[in-house]
Amino acid sequence: MNKFDDYIKEKAKEESIEIPENVSKAVENALASLPETNKSASKIKIFPKILSTAACVVFFFLVLMPNFSKAYAKSLADVPVIGKIVKVVTIRNYFYSDDYHEMDINVPKIEGESGAADYINKDVEELTKILADRFNEELKETGDEGHSAIYADYDVVTNTDKWFTLKITVHEAAGSSNTYYKYYHIDKTKGEIVKLSDIAANDEFYSTVEAEIKRQMKHRMEKDSNAVYWVDNEDFGQNFEKLEADCNFYWNKKGELVIVFDKYEVAPGSMGTPEFTIGKSVTDKVIKPEYKHIKG
Repeated sequence: MNKFDDYIKEKAKEESIEIPENVSKAVENALASLPETNKSASKIKIFPKILSTAACVVFFFLVLMPNFSKAYAKSLADVPVIGKIVKVVTIRNYFYSDDYHEMDINVPKIEGESGAADYINKDVEELTKILADRFNEELKETGDEGHSAIYADYDVVTNTDKWFTLKITVHEAAGSSNTYYKYYHIDKTKGEIVKLSDIAANDEFYSTVEAEIKRQMKHRMEKDSNAVYWVDNEDFGQNFEKLEADCNFYWNKKGELVIVFDKYEVAPGSMGTPEFTIGKSVTDKVIKPEYKHIKG
């Protein structure tokens, strides 16, 4: 039994419920009209009785009960409207393979009629086409004189009644390799695309999150001598200083904000694609209230 059912039972115990006279008579008449149980009756007759009883139960909870239970009526009003389930399908695959070159790009599409979904679909199609065209150009130029590969795929990170996140992963290799991401978010309660800048409640958001990321970078380097991040070290010449307004992020299952960086963005390639989880104790004061309870 879920919490909503528990709540109804407790309210029923607490309240003195007065059933209107017309409702009481209707229930009595319905009960009186039911035939008596006959053990020798055919089993075929049992099924209609079950259906009849089920219909009465449904009628009671959805029609009668709201009329005489204020608590129940209020509970129904408080139940959030569940957002449409978003479905993502692969609509195209760019593929090529020989002894020197390989391309495998999956193109997703969000099914559903909404401006946000249309925008993401168009952006993803443009991105994947650029990747495929660039690969084909390099293929013509290098032929069998070089090696290259490009892979792109997608993953639905979050798909709840309130939030949707689509992640695009791109991996390129031609001499050296590079990995980068593109995250798309939809606030289903508003039907709008959300970027990192949209969740910031005030000007302190960026400075607060930046400070926490730097703290974690230093802590990781203190614990692991092999860990290297570009922070407070002039030798690198490209220290992490500023969080971009469209920086990649997502919500984890605990509802914590996770900031994601591409390879080479804040650390050497050996560190891969660093992620930093920003605890709620840090973010609660600097993000908008409606985003404090989003979970991945």
